[in-house]
Amino acid sequence: MNRLTSRTPLLYTLGFLFCLIFAFAVFFTGVKVGADKVEGKYEKIMAAEQSAKSYTSYRQTDLVTFYHNVFSPYREFKRNWNEKVGRLAGGAEDSSDVLKSLRSLADSAYAQVNQASLFTDSPLLERGQLNILKSLRLFSEAANQASAASGGAQAAKTLKSGELAAGAIKYGLLGQSNYYTSMLKWGSQANSSIPSETGNPKVISIGEWKKMPLLLKNAAIADILLNRSVFADYDPQDVTAKIDNLINSGMAASLKLQSIQSATSLLVSTDAFGERDFSKWRLQYYGKETLPELPFFYD
Repeated sequence: MNRLTSRTPLLYTLGFLFCLIFAFAVFFTGVKVGADKVEGKYEKIMAAEQSAKSYTSYRQTDLVTFYHNVFSPYREFKRNWNEKVGRLAGGAEDSSDVLKSLRSLADSAYAQVNQASLFTDSPLLERGQLNILKSLRLFSEAANQASAASGGAQAAKTLKSGELAAGAIKYGLLGQSNYYTSMLKWGSQANSSIPSETGNPKVISIGEWKKMPLLLKNAAIADILLNRSVFADYDPQDVTAKIDNLINSGMAASLKLQSIQSATSLLVSTDAFGERDFSKWRLQYYGKETLPELPFFYD
């Protein structure tokens, strides 16, 4: 009887210790499982962020590839198209021959630009390529439509302001805007003082303009040209340089220009642009600017 009585506290003690050990095991197992879950969730979030970061990357190599495979062929097309439409308006040549060459010009440029997508990691460049392809397709259709016009002057009018031509111009300028915004995003990755977005302001004052880095100015001008449907041979950086020279020379003040939009409208309406305006003032105004190594910035 005494033996049974003396064993009872021992059994209680052992039971208590067993419960205590089991509780600690359950607790630490729960902590480990919880930690694993949190760690796994964190790893998934980090992987998603890294994926998003790589998906929206804008590398200089992508900008250079876009220049050679998309933008440069389109620039050449734009020059030739504007020159031929000008000749058509002047009535110096047989309109049927000019329209045929215009269709061929658009189709040839389309074939050059229509490659497998090279910019899956850079959404703006991918959209830029697609927009320029849409532009070239519509230009080809516009030339075909203009063949029904009576006379070269009427055909030229159709190619400048007809519905198909207007759509072609819009998509071409949108593709250009995509490209210059991509340069801005590249610049924001290379230099923390450069913003990644233009903000698309309705009005940019002269004072604000003076504080803006070159890549932001160029992207803003690309948006202004898009909003005004300016389909001309010059590039956004040429407009930027012309405006900067207008300001630095004191002409903007003497003309009482209050905004970059009004300065752009004046320059465009008076066709004040010369050949390679940006190159003319690059060293004078932009020697310390962050720029991707693209041919049209350094030629």
